[in-house]
Amino acid sequence: MSRPSRHVRWPGILVGGLGLVLLALSCVVASDLATTSRSLQDEVVRTEGLVLSNVRTLGQTQRELLRLQHLLDIDAPDDEVRLQAGFVSQRTQESALSYQQVTLGADSLMATARRNEAAWREEVLPALNGLLLDRRDSARTRAQIEERIQGLERSYNVLASLGETNRREQVATTNETATDLSGDLRRLLLMLGVLLAAALASSATGAVLFLRADRRRSDAVRELRSLNDDLAFYSRVVEATDSPLIASDPTGRITWVNEAFTRSTGWRLEEVRDRRPGEFLLGPATDRPTVRRLLGAMENREPVRVEIAIYTHDGEQRWVTTDVSPLLGADGELEGFFAVQTDITERHEAELLLVEARRAAEETARQKASFLATMSHEIRTPLNAVLGLTDLLLLTDLDGEQRDYVETAHRSGSHLLALINDVLVYSSLESGRLEHAEEPFSMAGVLGETVAMFGPEAEVKGVALRLHLAPDVPAALRGDEVRLRQVLVNLVGNALKFTESGSVSVETTVVRRSEDADGRPVCELLTTVTDTGIGIPGWRIPDLFQSFVRGDASTTREYGGTGLGLAISRGLVEAMGGTIELESELGRGTRVSVRTAHRAIGAPESDPAALVAAEPDDSCQLSVLVAEDDAVNRKVVVGMLARLGIVPSVVGNGRDAVDLVERVDFDVVLMDVEMPVMDGVSAVRRIRDSQGERRPHVIALTANALTGDRERFIEAGMDDYVSKPVTLESLTAALVRARPRSSV
Repeated sequence: MSRPSRHVRWPGILVGGLGLVLLALSCVVASDLATTSRSLQDEVVRTEGLVLSNVRTLGQTQRELLRLQHLLDIDAPDDEVRLQAGFVSQRTQESALSYQQVTLGADSLMATARRNEAAWREEVLPALNGLLLDRRDSARTRAQIEERIQGLERSYNVLASLGETNRREQVATTNETATDLSGDLRRLLLMLGVLLAAALASSATGAVLFLRADRRRSDAVRELRSLNDDLAFYSRVVEATDSPLIASDPTGRITWVNEAFTRSTGWRLEEVRDRRPGEFLLGPATDRPTVRRLLGAMENREPVRVEIAIYTHDGEQRWVTTDVSPLLGADGELEGFFAVQTDITERHEAELLLVEARRAAEETARQKASFLATMSHEIRTPLNAVLGLTDLLLLTDLDGEQRDYVETAHRSGSHLLALINDVLVYSSLESGRLEHAEEPFSMAGVLGETVAMFGPEAEVKGVALRLHLAPDVPAALRGDEVRLRQVLVNLVGNALKFTESGSVSVETTVVRRSEDADGRPVCELLTTVTDTGIGIPGWRIPDLFQSFVRGDASTTREYGGTGLGLAISRGLVEAMGGTIELESELGRGTRVSVRTAHRAIGAPESDPAALVAAEPDDSCQLSVLVAEDDAVNRKVVVGMLARLGIVPSVVGNGRDAVDLVERVDFDVVLMDVEMPVMDGVSAVRRIRDSQGERRPHVIALTANALTGDRERFIEAGMDDYVSKPVTLESLTAALVRARPRSSV
């Protein structure tokens, strides 16, 4: 069976061998024809290059002539001109050589080239050399030479153009011959191809198919190796990351976790495969609404991030941020979910500590505020009696010694009240709870009251207290009158305290006028307090606006003070959107400048001067009820009202006040806030509900003087507010403000 098989293979081998022989012969003939064609082509290229080189020689001769002409135009040095003339000589000789006949293609053109060379050599060059040797008649000689050079340049330009035309014709002829030869070669090869096509068809097809298959196999192997390398790299990345990773199927059952997950939770892949995370990671501290939000997003195939508490294999609670993303296939179908966890336990504990610290700070602030409110109330209540009774006592007939004692007691009480107010304002500034009002006021009134307050003290010390208000300051402004007055009282008080002789001047001027966003007029005021006192060393000035800072220890012992005045003044001015600056010279005095901006209005709603100048008889027709539980404070208020010609009704708690208001029509109720049985706030609410528009004008009379107390009482239903200790002036002003309501 094997021998016939070998015979069957022999014809194929012979045919294959014959085909190979024919193929070899054909290749030899084709190679010989190709060699001949390449030789002819090379000759064409060489001839074209030679002709092209000759044409370039003509062009270079033209350019050398142009350069020589340029050198003559710019009057170049003789050495450069001679050197360039040598280049021209070389090029003209080359252009007249016999091989240029090939380039020019005509005897007449060749004769022209040789005439040009002779003209240069015999006429132009000698004239040029003579010009270089003798420049006496250089201008005309140069012009003649340049004209001859221009003629030569034009002649060579024509020769180069004609030579280029001849070159192209020769190349075209040679290319046509080469093209014909190449066509014959192609036809011969085509005939050989036809003869061998049948013999080579099957073997060529098999070889092509074999090579193509082998190439595809090689490409597939390379791609597979690349994918394996990528998979190995990403696998190492996943295993090396410290973030726990979880993969699950579309139902949420775990299919894979990395080593970081095992290190973080203690759960191995074998233990959690085919289980849902909620079955073993959740615990008592896990927020169930967060779990529902997570599951809802997964159900909707949406990415989601949650912060959630989980539990390890040992039951330890950990907080993690979990980022879950759906995995979609090429067809958009859900293939599963991928989750990345980040341990945020330390951050969560820090946030809890921060929340606790904030709560503790708020509680401390609340306790501090409560303590300050209590202390203020407890101190102001007896201080109200001290100041009120001494105020009333000063209105009686006293001998000189008695009046001195009473005035000293009154000043001491006023000083203590100022210290209490400073502490309360400083506490409000420190906690950031200070609020300022925007109400109509008169700058003239504020300045007048401030200066009048310190008038007696200045007179006793023999210090001139001056006030100047620029005439262009608007009569009515909007701002915080109370805070502005407090700043001025601090500044004028300081100036008077540290001035033993000379003067204290208060001046207010308008430094700029503008408009706010709504087009309303705004005035920027500059208020200065200047004294001729002891002054301040320059090195101490930057620290003076710090809390509890004074000029030096000796001034504290001599003049007293808490060191809060300037710090409080700066805080109040900045809270109103202004600035405060201090200039001083030791031994010469101090100047404090305050800049504040206020909206100008038509006229003040009430004239502050009228409040101060109100006569007692103006209010004697008012029907007044005093609700005060403290007997001493009742005595003070009743005594002050008696000085105004008013005999009030008196009750000791809020319930009695409500009952009496329902029976008697009062014009004004002076309501203490903290009373037994019913406090003042509850009482005024009852009165408002029961009396409606007929209700009396209610004035809060309270020792609560912290920031926000006034606003709180006004919001509760009070019409006005007077803080204890009550002075006759403040009580009179409050009754005057109540007159418009009571007169209706």
